[in-house]
Amino acid sequence: MFSLDSRSPTADAPDAACIVGRAVQDVRDFDRPETVEGFAMFVHEGSFPVWKVSERGALLVYPGPQSVLP
Repeated sequence: MFSLDSRSPTADAPDAACIVGRAVQDVRDFDRPETVEGFAMFVHEGSFPVWKVSERGALLVYPGPQSVLP
């Protein structure tokens, strides 16, 4: 499940709008082809940081445009 959140899913990251992909059942949800494509689409679009969140924790997949070097 993907959502546009107003704050990051971890306390040690700056609060800002971000895309969060959450595992609904378990981390194997991230291996599904449609989920992989969803993450690729949001990273390619590039406007917001992208996170993967599961019962194991949160992983920053893409830091967002402010962190990308030219």
